[in-house]
Amino acid sequence: MSRDFDCVYDEGQLAAGAARAEWVLANGLGGFAMGSAAGVPERRYHAWLIAATTPPVGRVVTLQSCSETLVVEGVDAAGRVVLRRHPLSSHRFGGAAGPTARERLVRFEKGVSCRWTYRVEVADGGVVEVTRELVLYRGRNAAAVRYVVRGVGAGVVGEAGVVGVEGVEGPIGAKAWLEVRPLLAMRDFHGLLREGDGEGRFAVTAAEGGPDVAAGASVDVVAAGTHLALDVGLEGGGGAGRFSTDRAWWRDLDYVRDRERGQDGREDLFSPGTFVVECGAGAAGAGAAIVLRAWSRPGPAGETDGPGAVDDELARQQERRDSIAEAVVRGSGAVDADDRAALTALSHAADQFIVQREAPAAAGLPGGTHLASIIAGYPWFSDWGRDTMISMPGLMLTGDQPERARDALRAFGALRRNGLIPNTFDNATGAAQFNTVDAPLWYVHAACDYLRKTGDRTGFDGTIRGACLEIVERYRSGTDYGIRMDPVDGLIAAGDATTQLTWMDAKRDGVVFTPRHGKAVEINALWYSGLLELAEAVEGDAPRAARELRQVADLAGRSFERQFWNAELGCLYDVLMPAGMGWEAAIEVRPNQIFAVSLPHSALSYQARAAVVACVRERLLTPVGLRTLDAGDRKYRARFEGDLMSRDGAYHNGTVWPWLIGPYAEAVLRLGEFSAAARAEAMGALRPLLEEFARAGARGGPVATLAEVYDAEPREDGFRKAEGCMAQAWSVAEVLRVYAMACGK
Repeated sequence: MSRDFDCVYDEGQLAAGAARAEWVLANGLGGFAMGSAAGVPERRYHAWLIAATTPPVGRVVTLQSCSETLVVEGVDAAGRVVLRRHPLSSHRFGGAAGPTARERLVRFEKGVSCRWTYRVEVADGGVVEVTRELVLYRGRNAAAVRYVVRGVGAGVVGEAGVVGVEGVEGPIGAKAWLEVRPLLAMRDFHGLLREGDGEGRFAVTAAEGGPDVAAGASVDVVAAGTHLALDVGLEGGGGAGRFSTDRAWWRDLDYVRDRERGQDGREDLFSPGTFVVECGAGAAGAGAAIVLRAWSRPGPAGETDGPGAVDDELARQQERRDSIAEAVVRGSGAVDADDRAALTALSHAADQFIVQREAPAAAGLPGGTHLASIIAGYPWFSDWGRDTMISMPGLMLTGDQPERARDALRAFGALRRNGLIPNTFDNATGAAQFNTVDAPLWYVHAACDYLRKTGDRTGFDGTIRGACLEIVERYRSGTDYGIRMDPVDGLIAAGDATTQLTWMDAKRDGVVFTPRHGKAVEINALWYSGLLELAEAVEGDAPRAARELRQVADLAGRSFERQFWNAELGCLYDVLMPAGMGWEAAIEVRPNQIFAVSLPHSALSYQARAAVVACVRERLLTPVGLRTLDAGDRKYRARFEGDLMSRDGAYHNGTVWPWLIGPYAEAVLRLGEFSAAARAEAMGALRPLLEEFARAGARGGPVATLAEVYDAEPREDGFRKAEGCMAQAWSVAEVLRVYAMACGK
């Protein structure tokens, strides 16, 4: 099996800033693992197994991490046997570092798994190398942690006091064993656990002989309705492993990134005991890998047995990602080596957001049928309707997974209510919330895009087509949250001063930070284009419906430029807000106007489209996306930092969003009619984000993915700090989609 790693950080890079780089592994259910390159948990979401108990939500932090120690038996100067303990893990307690292996970490690698390599200097100048590899099983709430312990020869002290290594790798010559103490939380992934809350909460049952690990040891832990099984043993059999019951609390773990956000960052974790496996001289099977497995049971499909062999799982995942990458490159028509490499890397990042969702009863499918959805961002978001529909063309259609796009459209279409599709789902209950005006319109756009690209009339007809037509009908007649078409001008109005229905939706403690109730520019750009796209989709067998859709679009189109055009600034108003008996324009230069050029149908004249693109280019474009507000505005915020109120205040008032580079680049392409010059300009806008994608982890940002937001202005070091979700679906999706479009055949 060929193993590809998206990134590799050596000792020097880790020392220079990559130690805080954040990675994520996803299991396709909504569950995930997440942490830092240095292995130090810095958020409540940093854990080795976060299980999605009701996929893709119901997420529970089960195995947070482990405390690992390599114990080597030696002899002191007096000839007495001594045990030397070498920590292989790192945690912070009460603001200070505990026993740490940070100085021993010499390599971090991220691909379909995460792998850390430690160098340990033992007695008599010997050097031992220990690798820890974390694997998340796709389609199961299960993880494996594989340890390989090797003696790599004698240490040689150089002139600078640096220990070098010579000799041949092999089993450790001394008697040695690995102690692995699992640290458990067993709580909602948004919460925190304190010892007082968990007293008597954990039921522990230990037993010898795990189901698939020869001569291993196992333990079951049940807490708050969640059942976690763990076992350990030597891969390939022949080793002696045991579990020592020793209930203990590890108190006051410190999550520094939570505290940076103004949140509580302290937690106590429970440990049921310690796994011990011999790995040195005299151990049966010395040199074999030690595997700790953790899985939630029963699993989503009722599984109770542990997961299979690690190498088999890695091979399956590697084959999957290679197949997807090949299809993306082939579908884009890319021939340049750099373009192929960029599309391959983006396709790897894209697949981690696609998850399964059980078919709603209204979908008319057999019980237990799995449809699809998209996690909006890791760590804290679920599958949002808006984000799913915006991300679908990039993640699923460009990603050559059209059947997943169809399944996501079916899932959300079946969940609609009064012409609205769900905005979000509660993690604990799975209940849908419908407070969105744009998600249904993005649904119509995504559905029509699916039909255009696949020609799958059978898949489109039924739930998907019915949902599209109902959305238009309810928007015309009026639905929840004051969403309605103004019969005078054909434009869509929505909400009031207390609501946040568009994607600029920051609200905290009753404060709406970006009021956009009324007639928002991108909502009406989506309305106009969606009416015409849907007319094209249904006119073959419903010409009367298509004609009516075009008539509504004609009314809205004739009103759009007249009402949204800001002649003074040569761009579009962002929103028309209710004022007495009429409408008052909000004179803010925001990026939402770009959708009036980027969507398949524009109500603007060529001159107006060119002016919009020029305005956005000159006032909002940055190397990592579009600012959400012009820098000259009094509400402009240059930094996304501080507590949650401060961050929400900056969220859409200057903060840069990478996903907006997609509509900007598409607007450039459409305005230039996909000419060579237009393709070159679009590529020029995209390339800085591709460079950010490749190098962000080296500066402590996300590893092999794109973050949710960036600072509006560079910091002292010249870089914009990545913030928000460390991995955001539409950031990756839009870069992938439009990059492939600009490469296009």
